Amino acid sequence: MGLAAEPGATLMNRRILDRHPNPDEVAGEDKGSALSGTTLLLLLVAGLLLLNFLLFQSMFFSSQGILGFRNQSAQVEELEAKTRNLKEENQKLFRKIQAFKNSPRAQEKMVREELGWIRENELLIEFQQKESQPPR
Repeated sequence: MGLAAEPGATLMNRRILDRHPNPDEVAGEDKGSALSGTTLLLLLVAGLLLLNFLLFQSMFFSSQGILGFRNQSAQVEELEAKTRNLKEENQKLFRKIQAFKNSPRAQEKMVREELGWIRENELLIEFQQKESQPPR
């Protein structure tokens, strides 16, 4: 009373064998698909290497890469320095304007220096500068 005597057991064994094919047959079928899998893997690796190369190149050599970032950082620092200098100059000019508005002494000083005005009974003595002449 083995497996052959039972009609259901033989059918069941065939189903199991159908689910698990012969290893020799599987190896023969996989050789063709393994070759295409290897080719696919090589193409994938080549594509990823190309992508890495392009990303590397754009990261280091484009205007939006590391060199471009450094150039833009230098420009930002330069512009910030100019902005600081202009703010300081604006503050000085603002203080000077406030002094002119509020101080008659500052107004008189500016008029005397810039326009050369003098008060009554004052004398203004101006010295002429010698022009430098080349030796003969």
